[in-house]
Amino acid sequence: MVPYALIAEPDPHRAAGLLSLVAGEGLEGVLARDGAEAQEVVRQRNAPVLLVTDLALPRVDGFTLLTWLRERKDASATQVVVVTAFDELRVRAWQLKDALGIHSLLSRRAPVDTVRETVRRVLSGQRPLPAAPAEVSDEEEKRRLERIASMRLVDEGPPEAELQGLVTEVAHAFAVPVALLTLVLGDRQWFKAHVGLPPSLAKDRGTPRDWAFCHHVVQGRESLVVPDATRHPVFRDNPLVRDGIVGSYAGAPLVTPGGEVLGTLCVIDTRPLMLGTEDLAALRELARRVAGDLEMKSRGHPALKESVRAAKEPVLTEATALAQLREAIQALDVATLLVAPGRRPFACNAAMAELLGVPMDRFPGMPFDAFCQYVEGLTASPSGRVPELDLAAESSRGLHLTLALELPRPRRVRWVARPFPIPGGVAQLLTIIELGGVAPREERERGLRVDALTGLATRRTGEERLLREIGRCRRDGLPCGLLLVDLVGLGRINVTRGFDAGDQALRDVARRLDGVGGTSGFTVRWEGGTLLVALPGGDAVGVEALREQLLAETDAPLVHTAVAMVEGEEDPQGTLARAHATLARAKAERRARTTPG
Repeated sequence: MVPYALIAEPDPHRAAGLLSLVAGEGLEGVLARDGAEAQEVVRQRNAPVLLVTDLALPRVDGFTLLTWLRERKDASATQVVVVTAFDELRVRAWQLKDALGIHSLLSRRAPVDTVRETVRRVLSGQRPLPAAPAEVSDEEEKRRLERIASMRLVDEGPPEAELQGLVTEVAHAFAVPVALLTLVLGDRQWFKAHVGLPPSLAKDRGTPRDWAFCHHVVQGRESLVVPDATRHPVFRDNPLVRDGIVGSYAGAPLVTPGGEVLGTLCVIDTRPLMLGTEDLAALRELARRVAGDLEMKSRGHPALKESVRAAKEPVLTEATALAQLREAIQALDVATLLVAPGRRPFACNAAMAELLGVPMDRFPGMPFDAFCQYVEGLTASPSGRVPELDLAAESSRGLHLTLALELPRPRRVRWVARPFPIPGGVAQLLTIIELGGVAPREERERGLRVDALTGLATRRTGEERLLREIGRCRRDGLPCGLLLVDLVGLGRINVTRGFDAGDQALRDVARRLDGVGGTSGFTVRWEGGTLLVALPGGDAVGVEALREQLLAETDAPLVHTAVAMVEGEEDPQGTLARAHATLARAKAERRARTTPG
């Protein structure tokens, strides 16, 4: 097997930076968006030479991933670097570093050069440079609490109906019993809106801050997911976990447009929580919108209106103008670099970092000529001659150039620089736009969710939905059945009649299966010629009847089927493994019957 570095990181933009970093060390980088996906990569490729991982991973958390990895004989030489935003998780990991085989622990806020130097030292067997923890200062916390007070968000009245409706919809959307909109105060967390809480907590509308999972979100300023709190080394002794109120947690920060973290929008289950990266992204987006709405409502408070009228109109300076523009470009899907007067790169958005394969924090402070040299190094020109990359003349309407990039992947792009005046001089927006035949971001994301051949959900999307439905059925006391359908004759069709015929056969069966489970059921292209039909609420008799109906209506030699029912408190992954084992046995028996003896 080729040596590789495994990056376990849910955030695609940070992942791009880490992949670029390990590539600079001569390693192939392989990305896993959650802990379960990281385990699957290791099963397929054996253990990596380097693992860079967060501790707060969806589906399987970082502690569990590292424990599992160290149980493998081929992982004894794997070097591990942990990069996480959560100080208390990092402290606990340091206490367990020998058992977990951790070679270095870094804050998410560590400079990229520190991360790069740490990886180099770990790979070469040197002692990593000590990294001071980047904790929230007392001054930052004071400003945060003052902001909550000035917005007058805490009151003694009942929760607002609009916010109650929001958390109720969130709970339904994520198939969990509890959803909360919390404010993290000095010594407690306060529930501004809540659904599904036990009566005692609902009456108090809060808990001590020491108990609050949401405290970690505020401290880290990032989303936190704890798939199984009962086994988590940081949270398993939490009173809410011991009392059976919290079995799993996912929370996203309420970040105002001014950058203060007020609290969280979070979901809680009493059972393991199998949310995927797409679910967390949706939760983050909801939290961002709610924080913006709270900000707008606070401006309408009478006392605040009076203070605004009494205040002098703020003067727009170069610094404030650049800060406002920096916030604005973050919402753009087009790769954009903001250049301050004096040709100083000031900030870029995530799209630019992703397109060039460079972490976002590399751009501020980089000389513009150095930026141009970096882009020139990514070009595909065999002669080494490329259009002269530069900013536009300040009196012009803009500079437009076309060039071909080879790295991180081949594509043609348009370089566009546009000048505009701000206090203190002329700034420029530099955009790099992909040309010709490149799918928009929405289409690329859809390709990860929908199988292009059959139109069914992909395995990654389907597995996340399946695990949520299993959890829902368990809470509601309903059965849940799985039907695996394998096109055993697919390979033979491809060989004898061509791949077009094989693709058509697979589409025909997919079309037959799609929708057979009614409104709650769904079908997934699981792998190759295997499709999975999930039947939440379907009992064993109904699932078996569906299987027999399918065999009667389909060319029997073409498909083979296997049924598995969710049993008791069996782990959802165990149910999937048992379904696969059932199908494997059935296929082996079929081969034995059809192979000449």
